[in-house]
Amino acid sequence: MLFRSSASGQQQVAQNTQGAAAAPERAPAAVNEARTVDRPGSDFMVDVTKALGFEYVFAMPGSSFAGFHESILNYGGNKNPEYITCMHEESSVAMANGYAKVEGKPVMICAHGTVGLQHASMAVYDAFSDHSPVYMVLGNTQDATKRGGEVIWVHSAQDPASIVRDFSKWDDQPVSLQHFAESAVRAYKVMMTPPMDPVAITL
Repeated sequence: MLFRSSASGQQQVAQNTQGAAAAPERAPAAVNEARTVDRPGSDFMVDVTKALGFEYVFAMPGSSFAGFHESILNYGGNKNPEYITCMHEESSVAMANGYAKVEGKPVMICAHGTVGLQHASMAVYDAFSDHSPVYMVLGNTQDATKRGGEVIWVHSAQDPASIVRDFSKWDDQPVSLQHFAESAVRAYKVMMTPPMDPVAITL
């Protein structure tokens, strides 16, 4: 209506402008509240990984392990492990493999349990061939009733670690925080027992 040059068009614009001025004010839109939890389980998981002595975690940020990522940064102070942001899952594992070979220390990576692990699989095979202690934390939503929206569905599977099971040393899919702690320690011990090789924990 604003681009009409006719007199009737100008009258319509004037009427619309007057009507807009007389309209009652609307209440401001509600602001979404931040979702917070006082003591998330991921804080406990960070305590466990700190106890294992990891210095670094290489990862491309992903929604399937967002809570763990956030706890590393906010609760853990981004130190031991320090989060190293990568641009691709394969480069995350390749960097971890290189670090493990140069420093002779274990290292952690995080990836989606489905597409992320598929991307990372070639580098996981390289780490397996190099006998590198790469500790994989795979994001997954096991409970289908908690999978909200398509993104969570396509990033979830019944057994994500099966993708790399033939070229990793051990894996588990814990279902509670205590189970996570026990599996995390066991995975670490299995990984560090010669010959060292990658292991996986699916969240």
